[in-house]
Amino acid sequence: MFPRLLLFTLLSLPAFAKPTPLLPSQVVVVYNSNVEKSRELAEFYVLNRRIPASNLIGLDVTEKATIDRKTYQTTIRKPLVERFTANQWWQIGKDANGISSPLRTKIRCLVLIKGMPLRIKRGPMPAGEDAKTRQFNVNNEASVDSELSLMGVSNYPTGGIIPNPCFDKEISAATNPANFMLMVGRIDANTFEHCNRMILDSIEVEKEGLWGTTYLDLYKKDSGNYKIGDDWIKAIAKASINSATPTIVDRMSNTFVTNYPMNNAAVYFGWYTQHRNGPFLNKDMRFQKGAIAVHLHSFSAAQLLNPAKNWSVGLIDRGAAATLGNVWEPYLGASHQFHIFYDRLVKGYSLVEASYMAINVLSWQGIVIGDPLYTPYKTTTVSLSNMKSDRDFKLIRYAQTKFSDPKERLTELLKAAEKTKSGTIYEMIGFHSLEAGQNEPAIKGFKRAKQLFTDPADKLRQDLHLVELERRRKKTAAAIAILKKAKATYKNIPETKAIDGLLTILDPPAPPATKSKK
Repeated sequence: MFPRLLLFTLLSLPAFAKPTPLLPSQVVVVYNSNVEKSRELAEFYVLNRRIPASNLIGLDVTEKATIDRKTYQTTIRKPLVERFTANQWWQIGKDANGISSPLRTKIRCLVLIKGMPLRIKRGPMPAGEDAKTRQFNVNNEASVDSELSLMGVSNYPTGGIIPNPCFDKEISAATNPANFMLMVGRIDANTFEHCNRMILDSIEVEKEGLWGTTYLDLYKKDSGNYKIGDDWIKAIAKASINSATPTIVDRMSNTFVTNYPMNNAAVYFGWYTQHRNGPFLNKDMRFQKGAIAVHLHSFSAAQLLNPAKNWSVGLIDRGAAATLGNVWEPYLGASHQFHIFYDRLVKGYSLVEASYMAINVLSWQGIVIGDPLYTPYKTTTVSLSNMKSDRDFKLIRYAQTKFSDPKERLTELLKAAEKTKSGTIYEMIGFHSLEAGQNEPAIKGFKRAKQLFTDPADKLRQDLHLVELERRRKKTAAAIAILKKAKATYKNIPETKAIDGLLTILDPPAPPATKSKK
């Protein structure tokens, strides 16, 4: 029998007051009128989210992803401002400095549809603009999305960053007191089919909530400016474990190795390589329906057409419903802060709201991709009567909320795991024990999970957990032995590349002999 584990000294899930949801009438959808499929996708979204047809706007704009600031001003911002004014969607006034901005607004969210330009390239600074005292003052390149969040404001400086009044707040878009700004999201991907899927997946998952495993990939930079990125992900690990969600953390300095068996992935956060790699190179890898998947890189969303390059579009191509990204260099401190983003999602905020509360700047490089209204944790309660789908994950959550005593909770979970023959529950017990530094319960959990899983990739993942345990104990020889045995066992599945990757790290081949000079 497993001893009492630290991971089960948890309180029940906190009860959060549900945020005020956005009304369909508060959302405007913008598409490229020169792209027929852009219009069709916009109409599909408006229909499925019951947004008024009068809130649909087509713009005569280029299909190019990168535009200059003049094109942005004349073909995107100007016609939108005119439409908002004509429809009386906002009331414009001037502040004490003579800057015009919306004093009242009926529209809180702008949705850009695939076909709309993505980013504004750097150009000459406007005459008379003094940005010398502003951070990144010569940088006036930006995402179209972030720039549009201030589209109602006149004459703000385009060089450098503008502080975001919603950063680290808990403010729903529907009740946001900052009337001068919009929250802007984007439904975009390498194909229109993926865009349709993201919409439908989001609506379906909202009915019962997002269920699955959380995978987290640390960069392992323990000092300097990079440390804060790891701190964000460590905070997610703690929150995910505390919410009784199976959570797997890669603490090696590399990313998850090639074809790592990342099954049942509902949440993924990681960093730092330029292009999609690791588990996502496996052509058969697919996220859970509705998954949130984000990889931090300076140019993660520099383009949205080739899934093999950068990250954002590659994650969507593997089945994720939502992601974040950067179109130019944002610098780490002006990127989306992952732990805040995750926290707000779990508290029941929508994708677009969580993303804006997680970034401290506007008129900058960040974007959010997916149905902006998607609320993955709209439903978090479970009962024994609604376990037809995602049963194992719901059993884990049910045990945590049903049994307040940690020992009783663990006993009931183990009973449920044996009764249902659930490798998932045992794996969670094993990995969460590993994170808590409890090696014996971890070993027992992984070994029993391996016995119960039927998919060879799931069995292999238990071996990889045991390798990680031995690596943390600095028993490299034992880790290598496990890998070599696994390589002989799992011969014909794509995930065996993960074994090769770890062997290269733990037991690197000798360098080739150098030829002696004659």
